[in-house]
Amino acid sequence: MTYGFRIGASTDVGAQRDLQQDSYALAADVVVVADGMGGHRGGEVASALAATEMIAQYTTPQIEALVQGVEQANSKILDEAATNSSLRGMGTTVVALALIEVSDAIALGAVNVGDSRMYRLTGDRLEQLTEDHSLVEALVREGRITPAEAEVHPQRNIVTRALGVSDHVEVDSFYFIPKIGDRYLLCSDGLFNEVDAHSIAEILATHEDPQTASNVLVDAANQGGGRDNITTVVVDIVIPENAVMPARTQAMANEPGDLEDDTTDVMVVDESATDAKPRWSWRR
Repeated sequence: MTYGFRIGASTDVGAQRDLQQDSYALAADVVVVADGMGGHRGGEVASALAATEMIAQYTTPQIEALVQGVEQANSKILDEAATNSSLRGMGTTVVALALIEVSDAIALGAVNVGDSRMYRLTGDRLEQLTEDHSLVEALVREGRITPAEAEVHPQRNIVTRALGVSDHVEVDSFYFIPKIGDRYLLCSDGLFNEVDAHSIAEILATHEDPQTASNVLVDAANQGGGRDNITTVVVDIVIPENAVMPARTQAMANEPGDLEDDTTDVMVVDESATDAKPRWSWRR
């Protein structure tokens, strides 16, 4: 059997931010969400580079191509920062979903770095497929805090992996069998920090049109406080003749707002360090 994507995508600066640092990029067989970090314009540049580079690099339907896209995006971000002093220290998370080939069959391939997430809705059951590369997730795995405590932890914005930190980027990659009717959500942390999993599942299950579902998720995040940029990409697995792309096929959505620097600290730390002292610090 062959498969297609029916896609809806939305992004918003949020209720409490002036600068949009999220980006997304779409193509017929791959979707990407990136959440940038960095001072004056740095985050928006990093996320835009990651999103567009991953689309450009996805020229063969292989999981390796997704991983290579992340690696190429990392190199491009580092190169750009090296040549432009105002962009030094910029970085971004990234999560992507693509149709791939595995042993002469069609599968779904996924990659992620950082704390942007991918969920799957099957019926009314929502499952988080990606693992957050964050300080609070490490604390949860170690049993030092509960998942409920992680949701409100004051250091929940500290990530342990990101593009733009070093020449080598560690990428989580995996693949799975697609199923007609399954729905996938890729999002930045501006969504799930404001909207709980039950509400996300309810919205995804209630709104049949992926664009409507994507818009309603963004609205819910703003109603929940909108403390960060919000980006949602909803992907339905359909038979190819039912595949529908939004108008911005292969377009990167990043609409900068006021370029005044925000002063919220975002740090990347080495999660293997027992004292959890930050190795890098970014502002966005």
